[in-house]
Amino acid sequence: MATKTVELARLGTMIVEKKYVMAYEEFAQKHLFANHPVVIGDACKDWPAKDKFTPEFFKTNYGEREVIVEGKRFKLGDFIDLMMSATEDNPAPYPCKLQMDRDYPELVPDVMPRFSYALPDRTHSKLLPGRFLGGADTLELFFGSPGGQFPYLHYDYMCLHAYITQVYGQKEFTVMPPEQTPYVYPKPDNRWVSEVNDAKKPDLEKFPLFAKATPLTFVVGPGETLFIPCGWWHTARSLTPTISVALDCLNASNWTMFMREVKTVGGQKPLKAKVAQAYLSVLGGVLSVSEKVGVNV
Repeated sequence: MATKTVELARLGTMIVEKKYVMAYEEFAQKHLFANHPVVIGDACKDWPAKDKFTPEFFKTNYGEREVIVEGKRFKLGDFIDLMMSATEDNPAPYPCKLQMDRDYPELVPDVMPRFSYALPDRTHSKLLPGRFLGGADTLELFFGSPGGQFPYLHYDYMCLHAYITQVYGQKEFTVMPPEQTPYVYPKPDNRWVSEVNDAKKPDLEKFPLFAKATPLTFVVGPGETLFIPCGWWHTARSLTPTISVALDCLNASNWTMFMREVKTVGGQKPLKAKVAQAYLSVLGGVLSVSEKVGVNV
């Protein structure tokens, strides 16, 4: 079946499209290894979460659980009430984030099967020491209200690929390619976070190079998954009450970028850094072979 394609945003030669019934081979060629974002319209079609994850579900089943948002403690049920009554001009604090596989493991089956576009994934390989991931959370739930905006422009930690699935509501995303990194003023001590205060209304006196940036903005709706490749700067704003599932992925397509992050994050001593890079170089080859033969290691 031929891929159905809808153009969402265009700026010069940069285009972001929405695609349905896309073959994995097309995704791998045009997006995964080409490092180009795409919205996949039907990736989560087999997830129970697509119909199950609503504000009412979480308020009924997890309303008493405590969450911390912008340094404040809420019962999840109270936060959901706030989220549902908030407005663009008076949004609820954002982001309200839940770590699924650590704190809500019973919900993980609701975001299965893992769609093929996010496979293979090396983040859970037994051969990859957890310290190399720098504590990155790889399966999260986000709750947001109208006007709720991610507090900074960033790329996903450790140069992992991100897949953000809207299971409830609409969210507006803004993305910028890695080659525009010089324009976004990465923090010297936190290179995956931009110092720019607001991608839509930047302070150009403080950040004059941002005037050269060409951000692309588009909307992702319920049942749709945005693939944000490694190194792409992005931020998001909820247009309605939203629930999103975010998962990260590591494989051959972003392994080199991941190795670069491991080398620069954590302030390793030179000898340890060399040993780590040598190990990861060999491990990358081992994992590539195992993936080709369909063996998980």
